[in-house]
Amino acid sequence: MAIWSLKGKKVLIIDDFQEMRVMLRTMVEPLAPELIKLAQNGEEAIELLENNNFDIVLCDYNLGKGKDGQQVLEEAKHRGLLPYSAIYIMTTAENTSEMVMGAIDYLPDDYISKPFNRTVIQTRLKKQLERKENLSEISQALSLKNYKKAIQLCDALLTDKPANRLDLLKIKGEQLISLGEYEKAADLYEEVIEERDIPWAYLALGKVRYLQADYDEALEVFQGLIKANTSNVAAYDWLAKTYEAQGQFSKAQEMLNVGIVKSPKSLLRQRKLAQIAYKNEYLETATTAYGHALQVGQHSCYKQADDYNGLAKTLIDSGKPDEALHVAEKISKDFKNDSAADMVAAITKGMVHTSKGDKTAAAECLQGALALFNQNPQGLSIDIALELTDLCLSSGNEDDANEITRNLISNNHEDKSLIERTKQIYSAAGKSEAGNALINKTASEIIAINNQGALLLKEGKLEESIELFMKAARGMPNNIVVNINAAYSIMKQMQKTGKVKKYYSRVENYLEQVHKLDPTNKKYHELMEMLQTISSKIKAQAA
Repeated sequence: MAIWSLKGKKVLIIDDFQEMRVMLRTMVEPLAPELIKLAQNGEEAIELLENNNFDIVLCDYNLGKGKDGQQVLEEAKHRGLLPYSAIYIMTTAENTSEMVMGAIDYLPDDYISKPFNRTVIQTRLKKQLERKENLSEISQALSLKNYKKAIQLCDALLTDKPANRLDLLKIKGEQLISLGEYEKAADLYEEVIEERDIPWAYLALGKVRYLQADYDEALEVFQGLIKANTSNVAAYDWLAKTYEAQGQFSKAQEMLNVGIVKSPKSLLRQRKLAQIAYKNEYLETATTAYGHALQVGQHSCYKQADDYNGLAKTLIDSGKPDEALHVAEKISKDFKNDSAADMVAAITKGMVHTSKGDKTAAAECLQGALALFNQNPQGLSIDIALELTDLCLSSGNEDDANEITRNLISNNHEDKSLIERTKQIYSAAGKSEAGNALINKTASEIIAINNQGALLLKEGKLEESIELFMKAARGMPNNIVVNINAAYSIMKQMQKTGKVKKYYSRVENYLEQVHKLDPTNKKYHELMEMLQTISSKIKAQAA
């Protein structure tokens, strides 16, 4: 195509230098895009992404204070602010491996090294747009989480052997994994590999084998990737995950160490190294990794107060309680107006004071944490909730510990690892018998609720079943089984009454909670498809 344009396209340009923003706009304007927006930093960029559907993002890597270009991309993808059909091009004066390999999950579509001219930017834009030009329908299906429809669209386009065939196969494979169709995904990746040695296909195949718990096969794939390219940081990350799943924590730490040396700017990688090193009692390594996680995570969407708690706990075990207290005091400063972070801060300070033998200060911190917990019992991660349980038991607050445990088990009654960790905490406090009884009683109560609701559903008592599961979901918003049952019972009511608007958003909320808690949950995808089928059928009948 000799003549082309950006007609109908929306463009976002992100650069901290005004001259560069203006220059890029001047380069793009002759192509007649529908809209051009400019941002001078990461925060402005995210705000614009929240309020516009951009087709093209041109972003500098270094954006001064705040988020860098990689962190903008990570947050945009993490929050679904960019459709699959959009292109994200990083413009940068750097070409260091640290920059290029900084991400675990999110890479830009292209890098353009500064300085560049109009011809370079227009040529790259044209190439990337042509690569994604027929993905709009697929992107729409993915935005609706209709993964089966996305696969069907990929298959339809693949029949014509398009130029972006490999992109379509990659998308199809990702959706098969999302649907839990692991063997079909593996077959697809093996076919791609037979045709051509492509690193992403090997990496995806390794992931599939990991998800199938075929760890030996996964190790073989990831090790082969590293043998072919020792700079493949993602392969080191997945090797670490695989070794961890096998209980080989020393090897997992070794792989993460290599990955960190090659690419230290990943918060997720630093966090994982810190957690594994702490488990392996490599306190110095854990301290360093947690420190780096806090540093690189200041402007990341993955930033969390739990990392501060992890660092403080490591410092306590290293005999440095004063440094640990300093870390604890930073939590509320770095997470303003965040009640969940305030809880973590209070719990962390309580841990420090307990380690120093200051029972009065520890008790004050514990009461503050419990007051916040009672206001928002779902605001803590599992790890921090267990820390609070431990703190309560060590301080003689058994009733409060039991309440936290009831909340934890109610929301996670099928989590064997959590149950075992909770039992260990009670055992260490000399309360093993009481802890086991509480855990068993709570789990039994949840099972009974689900059984009762299922029976009501079977008897056709839909409204009673809905009322039971909705009440249970209010009290246990993080219980996957309860949310699934609530969604299913309401969908049966939709089928019976033919009412879509009244129930659709409610079902969607329950299913979104399931997806948030467990992105690989197969039942979620089945119920999403069921919801879309019911909705389409009812609307068709009404028309």
